Amino acid sequence: MLVRGKYGIEYFPKSPEEKSGALGCIVATVVVLVVLSLGWTLFSRISKKEPPENEKVVEAPRAEPNPAPAPAARKSPPVVREPVVESGKKSVLDKSIEKRPPEARNLLMRLSEAERKADVKMSVSTIEALRALPGSPVADLDDYLARRLGDLNFKMLFTLRSAQWVKTVTVRHGDYATRIAAENGSTFSSLVRLNDKDVSKLKIGQKVNVMNHPRFRLVLHKRAKLADLSLNGKFFKRYDISGVTAQPDTYEVSLPVRKFWVSIGAGFSPADRAEIEMLLPKGAPVIVSEL
Repeated sequence: MLVRGKYGIEYFPKSPEEKSGALGCIVATVVVLVVLSLGWTLFSRISKKEPPENEKVVEAPRAEPNPAPAPAARKSPPVVREPVVESGKKSVLDKSIEKRPPEARNLLMRLSEAERKADVKMSVSTIEALRALPGSPVADLDDYLARRLGDLNFKMLFTLRSAQWVKTVTVRHGDYATRIAAENGSTFSSLVRLNDKDVSKLKIGQKVNVMNHPRFRLVLHKRAKLADLSLNGKFFKRYDISGVTAQPDTYEVSLPVRKFWVSIGAGFSPADRAEIEMLLPKGAPVIVSEL
């Protein structure tokens, strides 16, 4: 460094500290600026990047002071079901009951009560009384009453084993099921139906239920296509038929029974034919009517 001194212009060299002072400041300033720039760039990139789904923080909902109570759930109105009206006895019996003559009205009310109590005997006697009323005040109900009476009679015979039609016999030496049925004017099929135990192997002294000489008669109505079965002179049950080809006359059941039906051209449903064959013994009268 040149300065004016005592002996003129003299040269004084800088000390090591003075040589590096200015340059060091410049370098330090540049470094600081570069570091700050890099740091800001890195911070900006990190702040823009979204955290993964599993690291996201879900803020809890703020609790409101004194929250209003939730409205009570509205109850659905009760389901009102329409009363079920039976298509059978009740709806038919109650139809126009008030317009009937007093005697018919009383009997219909009695029949409704008997059906409600499941009193078979009372129902049977009431239906028979209704069908026997003079002037036929319940003629519009006659077919229903006849079919209902048939169901009840069949129940009295094979379920209740009514004493008016069924008796108990004791098996003797030499007896067998077919013989017992024939001796009592019945069929082997009805004997099987009347007994809960096997009747193919009977033992001496065994008790067996059998029909007591029933007198069945079947009337086939060609025009109405109905078959009415009577027992001991009283109506027993009604069946439907598809038709009859035989001329009006009286015939007798012969064996085999299926060939007999073919000979008179009588058509039954399989279930009805099996039931009639179970009841009608050989020689039972079958009347073909034109009506």
